[in-house]
Amino acid sequence: MKRLYYYVVVGFVLLLLAACEKEGGTPTITNVEPATLTASKTEVLLEATTPKAVALQLMWNINELQSTEKIALSQMKTTVQFSTSASFASVGRSVDVVSASLSYTNQQLNSMVLALGFVPLEQQPVYARVVCRLAPNVEPLYSNVLELAVTAFEPVEDGDYLFMANSDFSAFPWKLCARLEDGIYDGFVQVDQWYNFYLANEASADASTIYGSYPVDGNQYVLYAGDDRWNCWTNNGGYLYLRADVNEMAWSETVIRSLSVTGDFNAWSPSANPMVYDQEQQVWTVTITTTAPEQWGMKILINESWSWFFGGSETEGVCNLYTADADGFAYEEVGTYRLILDLRDPKAFRYRVEPL
Repeated sequence: MKRLYYYVVVGFVLLLLAACEKEGGTPTITNVEPATLTASKTEVLLEATTPKAVALQLMWNINELQSTEKIALSQMKTTVQFSTSASFASVGRSVDVVSASLSYTNQQLNSMVLALGFVPLEQQPVYARVVCRLAPNVEPLYSNVLELAVTAFEPVEDGDYLFMANSDFSAFPWKLCARLEDGIYDGFVQVDQWYNFYLANEASADASTIYGSYPVDGNQYVLYAGDDRWNCWTNNGGYLYLRADVNEMAWSETVIRSLSVTGDFNAWSPSANPMVYDQEQQVWTVTITTTAPEQWGMKILINESWSWFFGGSETEGVCNLYTADADGFAYEEVGTYRLILDLRDPKAFRYRVEPL
């Protein structure tokens, strides 16, 4: 009986070892090579008149992986990266893909290069490459770097805007946007103290609707569109957040005392990394150093407030304005870089990262 028990135990152990060897075997993978990247054209003149037409298609080869065990091609992670630097000192955009091509319409590519800092109507280079990685612990494979000469167009004003006009309608320096098209407009402006202005639905003295303030003392923040309107004015100079509600016919202002970047890199400090306003370029900048990609993204706090900040969005290069808890925006660079925040177009608050 003991001998029978011995044989049963030995047999069970042998079966277990065989199963472990079959299920736990490490496959040997071959034929993993860098992709070869090509493009439908290398000089791209973007057309505002055909925003939905395909302007550029990127294509690359897909290796047929050879393996001693079954392995799905989907296990190979493929990413297309874009940069304004041929050396990819900074990756401006990363797009994960599952196919062997990536297409951009005129509007999509225009939005991307503008977010990278392109100047409309000027031909500028952007560089693309394909990165393939089989597993997190395997070194990535990089394709050839492709240089694309792209000429962007001036973005079309297709949002629901109110334009800030000076007192004689000779300039329209700023604008507010109702991103939800609900009659509630907001945006950021930089003006002198006691600045006089109107809000118009067109950047013209002949706009069909022009809002000023109600022509009675004590109604500074009441909107009024009658011909006898007074101009609006602000007691505060500097950088301001304006909000205009044409449903309630009222507007408000908040002084922006500071913008500060926070994340893992500074232990989520609300004040350690303040941004500086560039008066000439009309953007906010800060130099930051990281030692690892930001796991939870970055946030840019307004007036050091956790309940009012710029965080993540579904569009690359765009950060949303939040007044409640939300995730930060993606930041994968490691090292010292300049972070630039552009709030000039309130329809889409944009950011970009540049190497120093």
